[in-house]
Amino acid sequence: MLKRRDIRVRDPFIVLDDGKYYMYATSGERTMSYYVSDDLENWEEGGIAFEIPEDFWAYKDVWASEVHKYNGKFYLLVSLLGHNGLRGTQIAVSNTPRGPFVPIAPHAATPLDRSCIDASLFVSNGKPYIFYSLDWPDNFNEKKGAYVGSVWAVELTPDLKEEVGEPFCLFMSDECPISKATPDRTTVYEGKPVVRYGSDAPFVQKLSNGSLFLTWSPYLNGNYVVLGAVSESGDVRGPWKHLSEPIFDGNGGHAMFFTDKDGRKIMCIHAPERDMDERAHLFNMVERENKLEIIEELPI
Repeated sequence: MLKRRDIRVRDPFIVLDDGKYYMYATSGERTMSYYVSDDLENWEEGGIAFEIPEDFWAYKDVWASEVHKYNGKFYLLVSLLGHNGLRGTQIAVSNTPRGPFVPIAPHAATPLDRSCIDASLFVSNGKPYIFYSLDWPDNFNEKKGAYVGSVWAVELTPDLKEEVGEPFCLFMSDECPISKATPDRTTVYEGKPVVRYGSDAPFVQKLSNGSLFLTWSPYLNGNYVVLGAVSESGDVRGPWKHLSEPIFDGNGGHAMFFTDKDGRKIMCIHAPERDMDERAHLFNMVERENKLEIIEELPI
C-alpha cells in the first residue's frame, strides 16, 4: 500500500467509479499505468492501462492522461509524440476504468499538422468537444518574438472518431491580463533565450448558474500556476473572461476536478513543478461568484 505522498506523478487525473478512485499516471515512454484507492490517501498499483501499439502514428511520450465516462464506456485521452515530430492526443476506449484502453481510430483526435497537447473532453448540449493546447515548441510568434501558447476546441462526432467542422481558438495565452503583466518564463531553446507564454491543461466544467469554467496552467515568472476563465453565456466559443487572480500559485498546476464520495468538489494538481518531486495534491473547492475557489488542501 502506498501513501499519496509516496507516488511521483505529473498531470494526475482521478476518476471515481463504483466506490473506487482511479488515478492515472505516465509510467514509461510507451505506457500509462494507474493506481486504485478507497480513500484518496492509500493507493495500490493497478497495472498498465494503455500502451502505444506497434506500427502506430505515435511512438513515445505518454503524457497528460484523462479518462472520461461517456455513453456507458470509458474514454482515455492521452498526448503522444508522433513520428512526424508533432504531438497529438489519441482517444482510446475501454469497458472499465482499468483498461486496457484500445485506440478508437488510427490517428490523433487533434489536428495532425500542429503540436497539440493536453486534450480534455467536455459535452455541451449533447455535443462532444475536445479542448486542447497549442504549445511548446510549435508556436513561435514572429511578430511577438515569443512562444505564445493558445487554447483551442473542436467538436467531435458522437463516436469521438472524427472532427466536426474546423477547430476554433478560445484565446491566446498572452491575452490573459496576468500573462501580459508577468510573461511566463525566460528559458533557452536551441541555445537561445526565449520568452514562453504557456497554455497547458485546459479543463472545462459547467457551474451551477450555467456558465462554463475553464482552468489552464502557464508559467508566471517561473512559477507554475492554475488560472481560470469563464464563459458567462455557457457557449464553448465564449467569449472567455479571464480571472484577475490565480486559483493556485504555489508552483503547481495541470488542474482537473472531480466529485468525491462525500459530494465535495475536488481539484487535483501536481506540485511542485520540479522534476521527480511532483505529487498529487487535492483541494476542497467551493463555487463562489462565478468561479471556483480553494477552501482547504486535503492533508498529504
